Amino acid sequence: MDMQSDIRTGTDDFSKLLLNSTVFVDKSLFIKEFLLSSGEVLLITRPRRWGKSLNMNMLSRFLAIEVDKDGKPIPQEQSLNRKLFLGGEVTIGDDEKKQLSSLKIAAEEKIVKRYLGKFPVITLGLKDVKGDSYDKTLKKLKKALAELFGKHAYLLSTNTMLKYEQDLFDEYLQAKSDEVNTQDSLYFLSKLLRRYFKKPVYILVDEYDTPINNAYLKFKSKNPDTFDRIVELFRDLLGKALKGNENLQRGLVTGILRLAKANIFSDWNNVSEYTLLDKRFATAYGFTQAEVDVLLDIVPISTTREQIRHWYNGYNFGGATIYNPWSIMSCLSNEGTLDHYWIDSGGDALVDAILLNDRVQENLQRLTRGEKLRRIVKKKIVFNTLDKPDSIYDLLLFSGYLNPEVVDSVYRIYHLSVPNYEVQYIYQERILAWVEAKLRVSSEEYLDLSQMLVEGDTAAFRDALQGFLNQATSFYQVGSKMAEIFYSGFMSCLLSTLHTSYRMETEYESGTGRADVILIPKPTSTQQALVLEYKVCEDPKQLLPTAQAGLNQVLSKDYAAKVRLHEHVQKVLAVSLAFCGKKVALEASAASV
Repeated sequence: MDMQSDIRTGTDDFSKLLLNSTVFVDKSLFIKEFLLSSGEVLLITRPRRWGKSLNMNMLSRFLAIEVDKDGKPIPQEQSLNRKLFLGGEVTIGDDEKKQLSSLKIAAEEKIVKRYLGKFPVITLGLKDVKGDSYDKTLKKLKKALAELFGKHAYLLSTNTMLKYEQDLFDEYLQAKSDEVNTQDSLYFLSKLLRRYFKKPVYILVDEYDTPINNAYLKFKSKNPDTFDRIVELFRDLLGKALKGNENLQRGLVTGILRLAKANIFSDWNNVSEYTLLDKRFATAYGFTQAEVDVLLDIVPISTTREQIRHWYNGYNFGGATIYNPWSIMSCLSNEGTLDHYWIDSGGDALVDAILLNDRVQENLQRLTRGEKLRRIVKKKIVFNTLDKPDSIYDLLLFSGYLNPEVVDSVYRIYHLSVPNYEVQYIYQERILAWVEAKLRVSSEEYLDLSQMLVEGDTAAFRDALQGFLNQATSFYQVGSKMAEIFYSGFMSCLLSTLHTSYRMETEYESGTGRADVILIPKPTSTQQALVLEYKVCEDPKQLLPTAQAGLNQVLSKDYAAKVRLHEHVQKVLAVSLAFCGKKVALEASAASV
């Protein structure tokens, strides 16, 4: 069988992954780390596509008492879950056999003896529980609960329930429970499971924050009462199951964000929280550098390791280098093709809304230029402050869009930067979307405009640019600072469309000064380099003199000095742009190198 066909991506089912893939990263020691950690309930937050659901499914299979359709425990020698962890021969399909190897957790004999297959487990995933109204959200929650209760329908035939409990169980199975009983559902099921198995219950809740994040986007500004009702629904659902529940052994809750002011965990005293800034669980989610190296050793691709690092270079989470597993496995499963796999997987509407905000554009441009932001990081996200800079960058960090570098751990001061090219592309795309909305210009028109510049048709470029500015929204009315940010973003996006044939350098030291942008052609493309300088002035009468002064600055300070170090470059085009509101002036000079 071809190696590439044995890579399984997009599954959260631990069993399917082991049975259908020969390329597998063993994260089973997460189980040990979870069982030996403090706290009755653990809250672990990680970005989307980071393996939260897969790890939870793995933990559930390790702990769960495996039963047949009648609720009778399956003998150890027949237990699929046991073979998944300890190894053994399993049947796939009708007659295909597969020999499974033991996982790392198998070496932890005391943990295996005490926990493997020894406890009732409740696992509830909330990733699909969202809607455009309270009633639809509640309906989807009832549907998720019906699937959960369906997995434990054997309880109905065990003669361990009273008549009213059987009736209520049937209501859950049919998704017909009222609102109060819906909130009591996890507690109710834990009570039944403990009674039947005579053991306390593990309760695992995946993506707890998805319904609340969706409610924030849908209702917080237009219908705050609906948002508050949805928060209350899930606060009561989780609170009754995980706080003061005498049937609970331990709980695990995962999500992307630790939400404050939603009061989900506000008065709990049994929760231990672990974010991507903490050392504990740092290597449990995502791939370490060593794991990526092993994958690149066993999967035959022509893409170089340097290219893989450039596109998907790891984050520094809790002091460990961690790669986004979705991007790495997607790249390997596509024979090493480099692409924007993480952004294409969707699911970040909250972040998308933030990235299109006017207030973040200056720092987004700084980040795409490779600069670092110095920030105090707060682990808790407060919805009411998401329009404030500190909360915005906390959201981007915990959602996987920034890489944290510790400056002062006591005061939680970090340098935040773009981790790799894939994420940088996301920022560039969002800056482009922001500029397109201001200019009412399409991506295709952007391409046409950049081509005029490459071909040296500066008059046509100036006229087309003036046309776009004439139809722009009133960005320039917010002050010269915001206007300058807009012009900078516009030019950055324009020039980013040339990345296949040019290498762009921003604020590039050359000659006796620092050019705004220098575009060095790649050896396989054109032989003309571009040096750009742009200015902003407040008096329209000063437009042309400002543009001329900018061009004189480029020439007198010899900004093209480093361009001449590239032997394949034959020409250099110097362009100076001056902006004032919706007016633009351009001066240019072309010369041979």
